[in-house]
Amino acid sequence: MKLLRAFPGLAGAGIAALVLAAGAAAQTQDPDRLSAEDRADLKRIETKVNGFRTLRTRFRQISPGGKVDRGDIFIQRPGLMRIQFDRRDLLLLTSSLWLIVLQGKHGEPQHFPLNSTPAGILVRNKIRFDRDIRVTRIHRTGGQIFITVVRRGSSRQGRMTLTFNRETLDLSGWTVVDAQGQLTQVLLSETKLDVALAPSLFELPAGRLPQGPGIDR
Repeated sequence: MKLLRAFPGLAGAGIAALVLAAGAAAQTQDPDRLSAEDRADLKRIETKVNGFRTLRTRFRQISPGGKVDRGDIFIQRPGLMRIQFDRRDLLLLTSSLWLIVLQGKHGEPQHFPLNSTPAGILVRNKIRFDRDIRVTRIHRTGGQIFITVVRRGSSRQGRMTLTFNRETLDLSGWTVVDAQGQLTQVLLSETKLDVALAPSLFELPAGRLPQGPGIDR
């Protein structure tokens, strides 16, 4: 499902590419061609990322047109995420099944199957680069490691490049590419791991969640 084309209002709001990218196929890197350094870095990052259950961080999102939005991200794995924009008219929540977008005080919530969005990668119980996520590219700079991933069998649902500090392996941000090749960048700061998060952060509108498939546990 090409989410950007199906929901142009979300693209106009500057949020679709943050966690809703779809339709962009990636060039697949043959896992057999991963170098020993690639495999070692992937294993180290898996250990680091799977070692925490909650995350709280500030974010700065740079949209394709250059617009900058800021806010807070809260993650409690498995399955829960809250993306809260400072401008207060936009909120994204996840359940174990859905990504829910709330726009304005009276806007009707919009629901997207979580497994069809890159957000589903971030809130998985365990991230495994050799199982249900396919690595399409790894490259490095002096201080960072960039890992581009797609869901196996779902490369046309979009691609996400995760950015990690090369020394500490902390997640410092990600980019998402949409069907038209436009890139949205998310930069993280003030990240705190394994902090207590109030359950109310992830509360969803009662009785407004459709039934259907969602995130794999």
